[in-house]
Amino acid sequence: MARVELYQFAHGAKQWHFTSARKAVTHNDVTYYPVRGLSRSNIEDADIDKCEVELTFSHPDLLKNEQEQSFTQVFLNKIYLESVYFTLIELDAGESLVLFKGRVAQPKFDDRDNTMTLICSTAESFMRRKILTRKYQRTCMNNIYDKFCGLDFNEWSFEVTVTAIDGLNVAYTVNPTQVIDENGDPVFEQVPVSDEFGEPVLDGQGNPTYTDGDPVMEVKTYPAGWLNRGVLQKDGVYTFIINSGSNSSRLYREHIGLKVGDVVQTGDNIGYVGSTGISTGPHLHFEVWVDGQRVRPASVKLPSKALNASDAEVLRTYLKPTGKAAKTIQL
Repeated sequence: MARVELYQFAHGAKQWHFTSARKAVTHNDVTYYPVRGLSRSNIEDADIDKCEVELTFSHPDLLKNEQEQSFTQVFLNKIYLESVYFTLIELDAGESLVLFKGRVAQPKFDDRDNTMTLICSTAESFMRRKILTRKYQRTCMNNIYDKFCGLDFNEWSFEVTVTAIDGLNVAYTVNPTQVIDENGDPVFEQVPVSDEFGEPVLDGQGNPTYTDGDPVMEVKTYPAGWLNRGVLQKDGVYTFIINSGSNSSRLYREHIGLKVGDVVQTGDNIGYVGSTGISTGPHLHFEVWVDGQRVRPASVKLPSKALNASDAEVLRTYLKPTGKAAKTIQL
């Protein structure tokens, strides 16, 4: 079979399936129907938080699904905007690849040419912040992980070497990292100090002295699901990880230029921003309580180093009943 494109649209329980092929195509037990005059633009991916594609349909009034439900009718009511999900799939020689996944952001109708154009955007665009959104919320002027941001991605990430790429699935091995002690200091092998005659150098109490040798390295293991909604970073570009195993991850979309043998960084998101309760938009709710009373965060002296192993375990146990909070905090 020659290369064809498959177009999936979903609005609630309603679905429509179209194809660029001249005849109907069945893929994964779903039939995609040809649409005369269907065309699309190139996928515009100039910025992290803006990835768009435009689809143009001729004679849109004729577009219906197997249940005879009108496709055009969905876009005649503004309350339905951003609720129509779109997936673009490339099918070539029996193999499929998701080229684009997002929502319909804006429909345009041209009565003179009798066409309908749909502007579709990815999920990052609807967050209204770069990151992977590079911004925490609209009022934040800083880019996440840049020189003005207080977060260091290296503190939340680890290096892996890519071993295989299958569509959006990336397999890798975790690279060794230096062991860190409970005080947050790197650990080195201890090498005895000898004098010029090969005799051990002793301290004032007659004990042998030591100096730092090679770094003590370890290969950490990460359970399946640890990086769900985390990120993969290569050459300064971040891509969402939507699912992960112990040595593999599935990306939200293709990371351009990623190839087997690359050493990349993967890291967990440190949290999520949403709009719940009485609020005017996405925000981070942060407060500090001391002895049952709210206090100004700036007035509280916080630890300057990472928690030691025993304190970290106490905190994990305390957070465990909340489930989600424990999962998004990395100690």
